[in-house]
Amino acid sequence: MTTVHWNPYLSIGHDGIDAEHQDLVKVLNDLITRIEDGAELGEVRDGLGRLIEETERHFRHEEAVMEREAYPEAEHHCHLHQALSTEIRAFDAELAGGKEMGPEITDFIRDWLIHHILKSDMRLGGYLEGRESGWRLRNRPAGRKPRWRNRCP
Repeated sequence: MTTVHWNPYLSIGHDGIDAEHQDLVKVLNDLITRIEDGAELGEVRDGLGRLIEETERHFRHEEAVMEREAYPEAEHHCHLHQALSTEIRAFDAELAGGKEMGPEITDFIRDWLIHHILKSDMRLGGYLEGRESGWRLRNRPAGRKPRWRNRCP
């Protein structure tokens, strides 16, 4: 399993959301490490439970930002959040039933998180910047355009 390394290209330009994404990466990496180290089922479930809690807390915050800023893609974005929440809760139920957690589960969560940040959340970041809400894209290497500018009209 491969851990996630935070880098500036994952920043959407909103300090609160970016900090939460960094926290999610840390919690996910902790779960991956527990599994790689052969932790007991209870420890793995604790790590997954923490990931579920942090993910859902982050989703609530991000959804509140989208609502406050009248983000036009909010409904679709919320459906993406709901789908992941359902999926990781199903993983937890499988663990509770005695199934071992293999790399496919953490790989799925890792890949979903990175794809979601780079696609959906970057679009949100671009929208927020355009709303002139006081948020600006930060932490980008000089001379590089944000990725969302290459994908959005």
